[in-house]
Amino acid sequence: MSDDNTPLHRYLGIGLHPRSAKPRKQGITMVIDTGYNCAMVESVLALYGHIIDIVKLTELHLTSPLSEIQRKVALYKAAGVGVQPGGIVIELARLQHKEAETLDRLASLGFDHIEVSSSSTTQREQEAEQAFVGDVARRGFTPIGEVGKKFAEGDKTRRSDTELDIEETVAEFKSLLAAGAPKAYWEGHVLRRVMGDTAADILARHPHGTDQVLEVARQVGQESIIFEVSSMIPYVQRRAQQFWLVRLFGPEVNMGNVRLEEVQYLEHVRLGTWPVFGFGPLGDHPYMQALERTQGALPTDAWWQSIPIPPRKA
Repeated sequence: MSDDNTPLHRYLGIGLHPRSAKPRKQGITMVIDTGYNCAMVESVLALYGHIIDIVKLTELHLTSPLSEIQRKVALYKAAGVGVQPGGIVIELARLQHKEAETLDRLASLGFDHIEVSSSSTTQREQEAEQAFVGDVARRGFTPIGEVGKKFAEGDKTRRSDTELDIEETVAEFKSLLAAGAPKAYWEGHVLRRVMGDTAADILARHPHGTDQVLEVARQVGQESIIFEVSSMIPYVQRRAQQFWLVRLFGPEVNMGNVRLEEVQYLEHVRLGTWPVFGFGPLGDHPYMQALERTQGALPTDAWWQSIPIPPRKA
């Protein structure tokens, strides 16, 4: 008899695609907590804490009682989940020249990751961002940079709403990484506008939209990027974008802004056992299709890319 922490699939004798275990270097899942109550957090962590690496407590927590924040942070930390405030929390502090005081108080509450971004404010010069990354690291936090803005206006990483400035994007990633950030987020609203929102949109913009993202990942190194998928758009679009990132980069792609209550869906998109509609046979349980092709032997190839992308309709 297995112990209580044995995954159900192992107890049943069912093989799945092997996933890295915490503490992970790749295949990171960052979830976004927009104000869930602690009872829900505790319940989700009991079931899925092992597949959550980082949680972002958004700025919506700024008006919550300190006692509840402390309780929630403690729950996440006990489950081995890194805890960061939303990027806007730090942006607010920096705009008010209170970053040092804010960082000290975040540390006292147990926060251990800090997002260094200007996704909602005027983009700062990279020298200033590099210096702040270094300051965050010296204070004992893990700094995570961010590249791109939610809106195209003023976003140096885009030539237009749907066209990347690849040179600028790569330069911003490399600048943050060189300053000491082990990874950097790529703003999800950039990715959705460049690659597409829905499955049909992604396929219609393929290969041009996708190729822009692939080229940045090639130059930066996908292992250094945490690809965000906006939590604000409808679920069917989130699922399509998550699936496409797995299709491009494999199950160990780093992904961020996953809704807490949907973390198990993403994990099974990674594993190829959750259906994703709109992509034709690509989204029809690709891992199970691979098992069928190998007559039950666990697939060792890149099964997530083994089904050809359907040709565009004339």
